[in-house]
Amino acid sequence: MERIEGLDFEIKNSAVSLGKFDGIHRGHRVLLKEICSQNRGIPTVFTFSLEENAEKIYTQKEKDLLLSALGIKREIVFPFTEETRRMTPEEFIREILVRRMDVRFVCVGSDFRFGVRRTGDVELLDKFSKRYGYQLCVMPKVTEKNEVVSSTLIRSCIEQGKLEKANQLLGEPWFLSGRVQHGEELGRTIQFPTANLFPEQGKKLLPNGVYATTVEVCGTRYCGVTNIGKKPTVGDFSVGVETYIMDFSGDLYDQEIRVNFHQFLRPEIRFDSVEQLRRQIQADRNTAHKILTGQKP
Repeated sequence: MERIEGLDFEIKNSAVSLGKFDGIHRGHRVLLKEICSQNRGIPTVFTFSLEENAEKIYTQKEKDLLLSALGIKREIVFPFTEETRRMTPEEFIREILVRRMDVRFVCVGSDFRFGVRRTGDVELLDKFSKRYGYQLCVMPKVTEKNEVVSSTLIRSCIEQGKLEKANQLLGEPWFLSGRVQHGEELGRTIQFPTANLFPEQGKKLLPNGVYATTVEVCGTRYCGVTNIGKKPTVGDFSVGVETYIMDFSGDLYDQEIRVNFHQFLRPEIRFDSVEQLRRQIQADRNTAHKILTGQKP
């Protein structure tokens, strides 16, 4: 997938969906599926640069992974500047969608707003569609048990540890990805080596605890057990994410992995000894294996 950032771009033949797309949840996926299924242009997402300190369901890099997997070919990451904030809705349509993106097809949610002070809406997009020669498709909001599927709701579920509900709203397990870094390497001494990730600033994390996960390494998926927390048995560290990957052997340092979270196992606990920790990790491994495969280890 091609990613274009900033204001200096010009592309052709676009089928476009517009929005924040900060969660790539089931509501977003309806829009993305629609632009990918049309034969009216290249599937293109127009989104906005993430604020540095904003709580992110997915980082920009993780969003890119998801968009590419869903069939999106181009992503425009548009900056919020004084210039862009002052654009009227018609200026945005004429200068961005038509002149710079050569838009042929537009798909948005029913509550989409744009332009200065959010004065543009789907009615205005429809009004200008004939003048500028694009087709407009407006999708209703997706609901789950009478709740609108939204990034705000998903962030709340993640914060409260409602992993099953968050995954249902997202349409697939919530995940984090990153480059494996060196940790304390205690796991190697107790026969449970772990891969350590340190999440990007602003990444919304589940509550500290131990989770059944699957781990994608170089195109292969493994079962795993992942701890989010400060490792209280061996010291007081900043919050990190460490994963024991079942049936994997090899050096993962500096490699990119993706950790998918499936089920909460237990809270993070301080043990009286490293041996107690080792026995608990073995029990966690057995429980996670059964959950993830439906089989005894």
